[in-house]
Amino acid sequence: MTKEDKLESVEMAPVTENEPLIPAFGYEIIREFLLEDLLGKEGPQILYWAGKQLGRRFPLSSTEETITFFHDAGWGDLTLVKETKDELKWELTGELINRRFSINENTHFQLEAGFLAYQTEHQRKVVSESYEEQKKRANKVYFTVKTDNKDTI
Repeated sequence: MTKEDKLESVEMAPVTENEPLIPAFGYEIIREFLLEDLLGKEGPQILYWAGKQLGRRFPLSSTEETITFFHDAGWGDLTLVKETKDELKWELTGELINRRFSINENTHFQLEAGFLAYQTEHQRKVVSESYEEQKKRANKVYFTVKTDNKDTI
């Protein structure tokens, strides 16, 4: 079964009050096909950087704002699982995550990882880096954001 075959059913993206319904299909075409074709094998690295750039354009001041941003952007349901002085662990779930896993076995979440890395840098004022871990059977993605508390910004 091709990726295109897997996109047969059109789902609607999450909606916030007074926002228009947007078919998930349009988002998936861009994210899972077009960007992959345009960026090639360098795609994950480019999208990580792009996520950090998006973070700079949309600086958030709290965990709650970060969670809300993910929901409003249609990136999924974000939950802070664990927080220590030098690490944050996030969980990303939702119907769009399930669909991304089902239509593209090579899907990645580097845009989201870069965005979380920047938000952590911005909020904690230290250099941060994010790593993604996919749990496909559970339809979850975990992000571990490591901070270097000795390297302040």
